[in-house]
Order: sequence, then structure tokens, then C-alpha cells
Amino acid sequence: MPSPKVSILVPNYNHASFLEKRLDSIFNQTFQDFEVILLDDCSTDNSVEVLNKYSRNEKVAHFTVNEVNTGSPFKQWQKGFELAKGEWIWIAESDDYADYTFLEKLLNFSKENNETPDLIYSQSNDVDEEGNFVENRIGYTENFTPNVWRNSFIIEGYEFVEKYLKVKCVIPNASAVLFKKTLLKEAVMNSGFLKMRICGDWYFWIRLLQQAKVGFYNEPLNSFRFHRNVTRNQRNYQKIFIRCSEEKTIRDYLNTTYKADQKEEAAVLYERWFKNNSISKLFSKEFYAVKLRSTSYYSYIKKFFEVHRTREKLLKKFRR
Repeated sequence: MPSPKVSILVPNYNHASFLEKRLDSIFNQTFQDFEVILLDDCSTDNSVEVLNKYSRNEKVAHFTVNEVNTGSPFKQWQKGFELAKGEWIWIAESDDYADYTFLEKLLNFSKENNETPDLIYSQSNDVDEEGNFVENRIGYTENFTPNVWRNSFIIEGYEFVEKYLKVKCVIPNASAVLFKKTLLKEAVMNSGFLKMRICGDWYFWIRLLQQAKVGFYNEPLNSFRFHRNVTRNQRNYQKIFIRCSEEKTIRDYLNTTYKADQKEEAAVLYERWFKNNSISKLFSKEFYAVKLRSTSYYSYIKKFFEVHRTREKLLKKFRR
């Protein structure tokens, strides 16, 4: 039996209320040469009941339910990668959904441009819990001049990382992406990536694109759902710590592998972290988990006091 063109991974945890919309948007794709791999990470809602109903579809190659929650969406990605038989992989996150032409248009994008990127992604729309349109993701890249995402493009992966991914995760949603399975070398699936909880996708794309071409299709074919359970909603100290320490890992990797100039980005990271720490934190091990290898302890602590002095000046100004 020939392998499918695309392997579609659906990693799920407690997204029962979104699953029907997600799965309908997969099974009704206009391009039908695909397999579906359903992955549940020990959900506590009725997700398994919903997934079980869809598992009877002939397109479903695997349906696995973990007995214990892994605590990491990226471990679910890894399990899906090991099961996938397709030339291309689509990580269709369980709370998002796609236009029915998503696969057809992204795969045809290669033909229309007479070259095949190794990773292709579409523009996304943000939607709320009910699926109502919030905004187009073009605004997310307005800090770049020019905002190249206004048009479709193909670019070398190395250049894409050095210009854009080193600033922030400009592939903001895995559900918008198709990539070739051949990119999944052992070095990509390292323990650092699998331990991440917030920035793993950003780290994954950077590691994946060292020797690849990136294609972007500017039509919004993906709907990226924002709701109260989204991992990236960082509201407490512990989540801020996880977010900043994971970004530190990424920036160390960019320094060693890409030799990227990250002075501005490092300054922003430190400012975000220092604003959430008091002087007493200087005596904790956790405080130094965000220090880049290229930063000395002296410079790190000096920057901490500079940030707090600036903050105090601003507070005094506004108190007047």
C-alpha cells in the first residue's frame, strides 16, 4: 500500500469542545491523500469519546490515548512523528481549524513557484473560543520593515532564522504549517525541545530550518483559537519564569549555531525577566536560569539594577 502524501497529527488535551470543528476541517479537505493520527494526552473531559467517534473514519491510521499525561505537547508531537508515514507532516492542533483548501493550496504553492520549500505555512486568523474572527496575524509581524508577510515568498531557512525567527516566533501556530518529514533529523528532537512547555515550537522551527527552504502563503487558511487555556497566556511568576528560561535556551542556541546578533533581543528578554524579580531574588538559583552564556554574571546583575533604577524613575514621574 503506497504511503500517503501527508500525515496529519492531531495532538489533543482537554479540547473536547473544539474537536468536532477541528476534525471536520481535516476530513473535508479538498486534497484527500492523507492519513490522520489522533493523539490524546490523558484528557479529563470527554475528548476520548469525541475522538473515538472520528477514529472509525478510514483515513485514521492511529488512535492512541495516554494513560498518564506527559505534561508536554511536544512529546505528543514526537510520538506522532514516529507513527507518520507521509512525505509531509501537518501538526493540526486540536483547538484550531483550517480552511477546507488548506492542503490543496499549500501543496500547489510549490508547483506555482517552480520550486519546493521544505516547510510551507499560511497566514492565520486569530479567533475566539466561539470561532469568531478577532484579527489577522499580519499585525503580529508589523515590527519588521518591510513586513514581508504581506505577500507570499520563498526564502532560505538560514536567512529566515537570522532575519526573523531570531527576533520572535514568526511561525506563530503549528497548525498553519506543512513540512517534509525528511527534516526530522535526530538533532532536532533533542531533550531540550521535549522538556519545553511554552517555547518548544519556536525552538523546533529554528532547529528544523538550518538546511531548508521556507515558503509562506499569504492567504489566511488557518484559524488560530485563543482561549483561557492557551499555554502562552502567561499570568503568574512561574509561567514567566518558564517562558524566559526557555527563550534563554533558544538564544544560547542561536548564538552557538547561527552566530546571530541578539543584543536587542537579549535586552528585551532581560528587561521582561528583571521587572518580575525583586532584589531578594538575586540570591536564588532560579534568577540566574535566564542568564545567557555570553553574558557575564557582573553584566547580568548590573543590567538588573539598571532596569530597576529606570523603573523607579518612571514610577516617581507618574506619582507626581
